[in-house]
Amino acid sequence: MNPIDIRQQLSIIYSYIEQKQLKNALEGIKEFSSVRQNWIVSEKMSELITNYQFMLHYLIEGKKDPEQQRIYNKLIRDIYTVAEDAAEQLLLLESRSLFFDTMRLMEVRTPLTMEEYRSIITKQADTLSFIGLLEEGTDKESRMRQAAITHEHTQQELFYTIFAAPRANNDFIASCRHFMEEESVPRQDKMLFISAMTMNLLQRFDAQKIEFLLDMCNHPEPELAIRSITGIIPIFQLYNSRLELYSGCSNRLKLLSDDKTFGRRFMAAVIGYIQAHETEKITKKLTEEIIPEMMKLSPMIGKKIKLDEWMGETGFDEKNPEWQKILDEAGLTDKLQEFTELQMEGADVFHSTFANLKSYPFFHQMSNWFLPFTPQHSSIQQLFYNRSESDSLVEILSGTSLICNSDKYSFCLSIMMMPENYKKMMASQLGAESDQLKNMEKEEETLNPFQKEETMIKQYIQDLYRFFKLFPRRSEFHDIFELPLNYHRLPAFQPVVMQPNHLEKIALYYFEKNNFNEALSAYTLLAEIRNGKSEIWQKIGYCRQMMGDMKEALEAYLHADLMEENNTWVLTRIAHCYRVLKEPVTALEYYRRLEQFRPDDLNIQLNIGHCHLELKEYEKALNYYFKVEMLNSNNTRAWRSIAWCAFLSRKLDVAERYYARILEAKPNAHDYLNAGHVALCLEQTKKTVELYKLSLDKAGNFDIFQSMLAEDKDELREAGVNTAILPIILDKIRYDRET
Repeated sequence: MNPIDIRQQLSIIYSYIEQKQLKNALEGIKEFSSVRQNWIVSEKMSELITNYQFMLHYLIEGKKDPEQQRIYNKLIRDIYTVAEDAAEQLLLLESRSLFFDTMRLMEVRTPLTMEEYRSIITKQADTLSFIGLLEEGTDKESRMRQAAITHEHTQQELFYTIFAAPRANNDFIASCRHFMEEESVPRQDKMLFISAMTMNLLQRFDAQKIEFLLDMCNHPEPELAIRSITGIIPIFQLYNSRLELYSGCSNRLKLLSDDKTFGRRFMAAVIGYIQAHETEKITKKLTEEIIPEMMKLSPMIGKKIKLDEWMGETGFDEKNPEWQKILDEAGLTDKLQEFTELQMEGADVFHSTFANLKSYPFFHQMSNWFLPFTPQHSSIQQLFYNRSESDSLVEILSGTSLICNSDKYSFCLSIMMMPENYKKMMASQLGAESDQLKNMEKEEETLNPFQKEETMIKQYIQDLYRFFKLFPRRSEFHDIFELPLNYHRLPAFQPVVMQPNHLEKIALYYFEKNNFNEALSAYTLLAEIRNGKSEIWQKIGYCRQMMGDMKEALEAYLHADLMEENNTWVLTRIAHCYRVLKEPVTALEYYRRLEQFRPDDLNIQLNIGHCHLELKEYEKALNYYFKVEMLNSNNTRAWRSIAWCAFLSRKLDVAERYYARILEAKPNAHDYLNAGHVALCLEQTKKTVELYKLSLDKAGNFDIFQSMLAEDKDELREAGVNTAILPIILDKIRYDRET
């Protein structure tokens, strides 16, 4: 079996287990064991089959056993484990993925224990501290670099050891706790350890490691707790159905939910993941709209603006009015404003910028994608060694919330490729901006005391996003950013997300990002908790409307109207729904209610006219359309309504006059078609053909045009046209198009 077949078979077995078809699951595992004779798997299989058969026998015999459910759950857990073990034995032979490559390497070369890593890393940290006390000079620089390289090699070894680690036992977990509790182990190494553990769990389920990671969610050091919380979310998503069998994991998470700090961080991470789902859309907008427009603008700027003038003594504070005018004319002002707003919301606006800077050898190592940024890293150490020029650069890069750790390394590696004079210029420019950035960050922290923590979460999610989207061997990993937006549906998350304020926040983010299906689900749950809020039912209605379910949307809007009468936004939606559902009489009632609150609203007047039109009350409809035109003589929507209504009521002179106006403005395919209908009623056949040709040109396709014409047959018949002439006219148009 090749790796794809093995994984497909394992997926089928998982499906059988989830559906509680355990016999089929056991038969599927037998297929694995038949490929490669493994006596451990075979022996365990025989034991499971025997236990299951005994259980079935006792169940059918009607014998009561208070431990039956516990035994059944244990049986399912064991079947999951044996299935994974059998599949892994085959994948170790066949798969060339990084996970199994690393596992094979660990089998050949016995890895160090966690206690050994703790001892080595502690000594290396002491060495680096000692070198830091030495007098500045080339000797110190050389020794610092060598010590950094040695430590980085240990970090990588530790990462891969944890990444490919087998299932945990009590001793392993105890040694991991000791490692994380050791104060002399640098925080950076512990952060990398958490990421390695997360990646291991995303490759293979391990309840003991999940429980360990949950314990780390409460670590006193925020950086470690945040990495653990951020990592635990996709793990629970990935193993949702399986975790129900492990009460220890769900109970730990439930216990954590009582902690306000955990709840706040957990929710910040959930919102971060929701925002991350928008990154591709943002990247597309930047690469296809904003950046190309800027590129087009460059020659114009060069010709119309003297750059030395607006970059002169006045600096950047005072914007050149001519520059702003050019931006406005190019339509870029709104786009740049949108970019700024996205950045303020915490959107990942720099993914597209740094995506092309991940080809450096630094990023060939999986562990480096999860490294916290440090100027002491050997790959960029040289850039920061001359402190007089780089102090500002160090402070800005290590402290800025604008870019994540991975992008900071990309930025530094790209600067190192520049000529020396450009490096100095870059450091100088960044130094000039450093005070402004610091002040901005202080202001943000004043407004939000948890800003620093939220920044850590945002940056770590962005680091994860870059790994899963840009790592050269990313196809070997299950992309956690392809997991569904189901945070409010997972039973294990309920203690946190079902708190009304938290659920409302999740629902709002779904809603604002146009994830209407998820928003509907969340708001429906919220309605059960906060039934008295009209706003919730308004948003339920809007979600259903955007999903095309107008009947259910109407029900929700009516519910909202009961809770908050005379809300004009709700009344407008109700009226619209009734119109779409072909109930113009009821729609008219609601538009009349709206008219009382907004008598000068032209849209309401138009819609009242439309309702009368749909009721074939043409005179009443025309009165409202003329009223709209009188209030706004340039309203082309009123012209179209008057023209069509006049046509239907046989006032062909009025219809002809108004279609003439419309055709002088910006006519569409329907305008030319309708004007052709009027000409046909007036027996102006030649003019009809010409207008139909223009409609066809706008439609762009003969089939589309023919379909449009067919839709109007009944109206033409009612207007007194012998529709038998239509095929003849169509043939005339076909012949004319051939000549």
